[in-house]
Amino acid sequence: MRFLILLFLIIGLNAKEIDVDIQANSFQADQTKNIIIFTGNVSMVKGEDTLVCKELTVHTKLDSDTNQTVAKQYIAIGNVSFTIKRPDTLLIGNGDKVNYDIDKQMYIITGNAYLEDKNGSKTLRGEKIYINEATGNTKIDGKKNKPVKFKFKMQSKEGK
Repeated sequence: MRFLILLFLIIGLNAKEIDVDIQANSFQADQTKNIIIFTGNVSMVKGEDTLVCKELTVHTKLDSDTNQTVAKQYIAIGNVSFTIKRPDTLLIGNGDKVNYDIDKQMYIITGNAYLEDKNGSKTLRGEKIYINEATGNTKIDGKKNKPVKFKFKMQSKEGK
């Protein structure tokens, strides 16, 4: 029970309190390395956001303001799929690996990276997609035989 309370403190006390529910076949924690690892059929619900993967590693740190352990980074590996709900859009994505750095507000989707903005009717595909929530910038890397793909809808004035 003590570990579950610690787990909720670690994951839930970032900028604001958000309910986080993680289910997996197993987990282990290493306090000396400040990591928690969930493996096997991992599913995480954090507020309105969801994540499904084979393995999720949560890196933690001590928050100097609150003197409590908080999450600083999430790394999801293996058939990763996710949804990110924001006030103005819903992002749906997947890849082989997703890394989210909480302090930098940076997502990196690696390996068969795919991201769809449901409200903006845009899709991105590449080997690596970088999303900086703090700046709003997005960058996509491709490979020699796998170019970057960007698809969007545009209003046309042709035929008028």
